[in-house]
Amino acid sequence: MTYSILNLIEIMNSEFHLLLNTILSRIPVLVVGEDIELVDDLTESLSSLCSHRHKLVFWRDFTTENDIVSVLEEEKHNYEVNRTVVCCLSSNLRLALERINTFSSWVISVPLGSKSLGMEINSETLSSITEKVAESGNCGILRIMSPSDFSFSLISSIARSLDVEKNIVSKILERKNQSLERIRRLLRKSLRDIENSEHITKVVLNLDDEAEKLTRDVFVEEINNYVHAARRAVTLLSRIRLARELGTSTSLTERNLFETIGWKGGTVSDLIQFIRAEWHEDFSDCVKNGTLSGLGAWVDSMWGT
Repeated sequence: MTYSILNLIEIMNSEFHLLLNTILSRIPVLVVGEDIELVDDLTESLSSLCSHRHKLVFWRDFTTENDIVSVLEEEKHNYEVNRTVVCCLSSNLRLALERINTFSSWVISVPLGSKSLGMEINSETLSSITEKVAESGNCGILRIMSPSDFSFSLISSIARSLDVEKNIVSKILERKNQSLERIRRLLRKSLRDIENSEHITKVVLNLDDEAEKLTRDVFVEEINNYVHAARRAVTLLSRIRLARELGTSTSLTERNLFETIGWKGGTVSDLIQFIRAEWHEDFSDCVKNGTLSGLGAWVDSMWGT
């Protein structure tokens, strides 16, 4: 089965917030379990979480380190190209470990108790895989106990508010429930004057498929809203930094920044971290103790606000 956004939210509950943050931060994720088909299904699902990114499958779309390095280098020099997420399925795990050294933004299947081109995957192998993948700085591990029981954690904990992810999920569920209630209300009215069995009424009002589609649509919309707001922040912060380097001595509050880019939720530190992962731009020097400093107060004129 392929896991929908709604499936993942319902199964993982609050752990989904950390998983989403990890994917957005382009931290590699290992999907670990004994059922190869289930592991690969989840790997495919996770690598499709952020629709604004271009998905590449190792051994189908590229086969060498040089191939993926060239893609990442293009990202650094061109803001307009889609950012990349890489999917590695169980059958190609050994090849990936042999050929690739940097796994930023990878989602990798690790089928415990199975073999990948002759390589036995066990607890000891998992430790060495985790160590290699985490050389980029960190690594997330999604452990599968059953089709409806997962757990997720990072090998190195990071101080994150997760407010952005919590707000996105909250909006998704609220808008999904509102839309479904409006549809059910209309359907009930249409059935009111018709003699129907309880079974038929139940079938007509079953909107499980619609719930998954609505969740996916709203999720994509909210993620894209965040990406576009962050892109506006990159434009703003880079210009203000230039002005500061030219001698401007002014300040900008977090509230000014968020109002200008049209975004609510999270902290400026969360935004700076996302920008670093998405566009390889580091504005951490503009943040002290979680607030902006040394930036331009003339921000309001940038977009005519």
